Amino acid sequence: MAKAQPRRKKSIKRGMDFTGQTCFYDLPDMPTKGITSLTNTKPAIATAVGHGLKTGDVIWVESEESEGINGYYLVDVSNEDTFALMILDGEDIGTITDAKFTTPKRYSFCDATSVKISAFKTKEQDVTTICDDGTVVELIREAGTISLSSLWVPDKPVQEFLEEMAEELETIFMTLKPKGSKTIRGYQVKITSYDWDGKSGDKWQAALELKINGRGRRVKITTGAE
Repeated sequence: MAKAQPRRKKSIKRGMDFTGQTCFYDLPDMPTKGITSLTNTKPAIATAVGHGLKTGDVIWVESEESEGINGYYLVDVSNEDTFALMILDGEDIGTITDAKFTTPKRYSFCDATSVKISAFKTKEQDVTTICDDGTVVELIREAGTISLSSLWVPDKPVQEFLEEMAEELETIFMTLKPKGSKTIRGYQVKITSYDWDGKSGDKWQAALELKINGRGRRVKITTGAE
């Protein structure tokens, strides 16, 4: 009687190599391209004839009559004249007629050696009032943080930009796309600390702490928004 062949255990690759593309974005002085309309949908769809964008691009949007929409967005392009603004909820913005956008300058940041992202945090808050029979606790959301370690290269444009933005307390935007992933993640952030250290015979190291402003954005560059 023939012996049964032993079953081979299927090999499963876990995790991904820590490689990818991290970028920071510098805001130009004045948005120049007009947005004809923004839909009251989630996400909001912008109409801008011949916008020239592609899915995964980063833009800055600005409006004087509705400053609440001002900020950085990842875009999910529908066609040559329309695109979705991730994560703008258009259900409550009303009618906006003066919105404009621009494409910021992008700095690739290849010096990163590690990154830790806490996209958001929560904590319990006591909201008990005199009308409650017992303790009432609500879970509230706090701003997330990003910790980034890198090699420090003095006089490199991207690192000069980050140092300037840290000193000016400016809001900037960063994106992260791990190698092999179809999803680009974006975060509007402020730099809360920027440190350098080194020792004899070794490379200079840098450490950045960033505070996330609002929700993160993400978009799939092959199948569209998620």
